[in-house]
Amino acid sequence: MLGLQVTTPDFPGIGNNVSVGIIFLLHILIAEFSLGAITLAIAAEWHHVVTGDPRTARYARGLANTYYLVFSLGATFAVFAVVLLTGLWANEFGQLVNKFLWLVALAIGLFMFLAPLLVWYRNSFDSMAPRRHAILGTAVFALQTLFMVLIVGIDAYLINPVDAGLTEPVFNPVYWPLLIHRLIGNVSWTALFCAAYAALRLRGSRGDARERSFQSWAARVNLRIGLLTGLLMPIVGFLLIEVIRQSEPGYFENLLSGGTAAFMVAQECLVGAMFIGGNIALASEDGGPREWSMGSRGAIALSVAGMTLAALPSAVLGGDLNALRYWGLGTATVVTAAHTLSRLRGRRRGQDDSLRVTGAVTRIGRNAVLAVGTVAVVTSLLMGFIKEHARGDYAVYGELRQVDAHQPYHPIQSLYP
Repeated sequence: MLGLQVTTPDFPGIGNNVSVGIIFLLHILIAEFSLGAITLAIAAEWHHVVTGDPRTARYARGLANTYYLVFSLGATFAVFAVVLLTGLWANEFGQLVNKFLWLVALAIGLFMFLAPLLVWYRNSFDSMAPRRHAILGTAVFALQTLFMVLIVGIDAYLINPVDAGLTEPVFNPVYWPLLIHRLIGNVSWTALFCAAYAALRLRGSRGDARERSFQSWAARVNLRIGLLTGLLMPIVGFLLIEVIRQSEPGYFENLLSGGTAAFMVAQECLVGAMFIGGNIALASEDGGPREWSMGSRGAIALSVAGMTLAALPSAVLGGDLNALRYWGLGTATVVTAAHTLSRLRGRRRGQDDSLRVTGAVTRIGRNAVLAVGTVAVVTSLLMGFIKEHARGDYAVYGELRQVDAHQPYHPIQSLYP
């Protein structure tokens, strides 16, 4: 406890806020990708168990290997973040740990089981029966997801400081929409990033028909998964903001006014780029722009018009016209969903399913997939930044200001009799 009661130092050069923010953003980015990757890997592995499709077996193995490699990196950044919190934000760290002591203990304790299971899972693809291996992977997925479920309890408390403890966070009104939003978002941006990676790999596999076929399939499948889950984000995001409006009106006002409002507009633009780019990539499966169907052209046009309305600032679209913003976002969401679902229906124009290439038929389509994957990663980072920025000068909104969070931690006598 002595380390939490010394004079708070200043991180040289960039300050305490920026230093902790950078480390946490890197940790959260890797952690979200890890959860998204293991979710997609287990879904693919069970698909292989049921259908015997060798493509989903390779897909699952590749994602599992990636998850295995980045797992320790995410944990390392988490340690760096905790060390910085302990030294630079001692009062906040001490208060939060004491309020969530059993939750933190359980979350850390999960890694004692998760780490060995992950090593076993990653190194037993060839030595274990597919069904048993899928069951083992499901256990890894469950433990990784449980960690997210626990940590979101602290995240919700930072926005709406009620119901602290091990199980109490489930009663925090912010908790459930925030948890669902993050779980869906992890899968969405990870899948879109994987689609971009597969499209990039296509450039280096021109002489290998088998590799080209797999990467084409991976890009196409990941694009559909990423778009369909991404289309749920505005819906869950609207519910989250509505719950925040009811629970913490001040935090809600910070989201929609001042400096944060500009970031909200930027986020709408990024979501619009994802929808528009996704529609262009889907349309490009038929060939160049001249070969796009009327339905694809309509989806692109409506997504452009809808997201343009949604992203207009309040100075242009405010007051009584504000409802048009939701109509625009709703229109873009619905037409993108319809376009994506229409692409799930079997083969088109007699092409073999394994050769129907997302983003490989034309350069514009391939670039669209790369752009959507890149924008998805930036959107995820910006969402986290907005959530933190909207707290203003509070470390725990409405309860603990940043100036007090930086002070040494002095526990009350009842905690340590």
